[in-house]
Amino acid sequence: MSKSSSPRPPVPARGRRPDEQFDMNSATLAGVVQKLWGHNGDVFARLRVSRRGQLVETEDAQSSLINLRFANGMVGERDLSLQPGDVLRVTGYLSHTEFDETIRNFLEAARKPDFLENVPQEDLAAWQAVTFKRVNTMFNVETLELLDSQKPEAGGFNRVVLEGPVSRQWTHSEDVYLRLAVYDQHTRVTKEIGNYGRPRRLPHYLTILLPGGKTTGGRQVVASLKDRLRVTGELHDRGYRRTLHEMLLATGSSSVTDLLQRLPNAGDLHTISAQQESLHIVASAVIVYASAGSRQKEEQE
Repeated sequence: MSKSSSPRPPVPARGRRPDEQFDMNSATLAGVVQKLWGHNGDVFARLRVSRRGQLVETEDAQSSLINLRFANGMVGERDLSLQPGDVLRVTGYLSHTEFDETIRNFLEAARKPDFLENVPQEDLAAWQAVTFKRVNTMFNVETLELLDSQKPEAGGFNRVVLEGPVSRQWTHSEDVYLRLAVYDQHTRVTKEIGNYGRPRRLPHYLTILLPGGKTTGGRQVVASLKDRLRVTGELHDRGYRRTLHEMLLATGSSSVTDLLQRLPNAGDLHTISAQQESLHIVASAVIVYASAGSRQKEEQE
């Protein structure tokens, strides 16, 4: 008999397919629309959200800019009606999107579009084909409420609740980052069959930030790979600069390494840099449901 006090999940009866259990993934934002654009039938908006609990934020240093996605340009089954300057509250869920950034786009952002003019001519086509893997966090809107900026609102301006196992962790400048694999009801189903005949899903990978390894309330968090967490926090954007040298090495491509070895004045790669933005959930509270080691021990018992 297990000595653990945590309950075991029920074993499904033979031939019976158990209901799927989904991770929590909910988010609420309120702020001011800055910009709108369309892509592949969807509508996107950039929302300015206060970092200090105000509905309308005027200071850049106290603001986060967060991209919203309205699938098919609708909210639920209603057509979207929105414009810059609107003040609104939205609810929805977070997902990640992956895309390839071309080296030309990176160089334009770095204001060094002439870099490719100085590579060896026989390598030009290979340099032009270089791309960088990028990942963005997206807020997918499910409900929308237009607000009156002149009327006081009681909180609810930036709140996220997530669950999932830790799939990756790293440290940068004393801050700890955790990548959660969130299996919610919005995740994409693959053709493969999972445990107990349930569908196998591809998770949303979302990044948690622990400033100094702690929640914003000052609680130290101890978590390891595969530990299952529940995280409450706020969405914040963070800007940083990446050099062309860092981006090229991050590709992990041997062909890119060969290009670097044939490049004259390769030291210039360290001086070419571009500003990039990333979106994180800054944790205010974390629950560690169970460590991976304790779960394995319980299963063995």
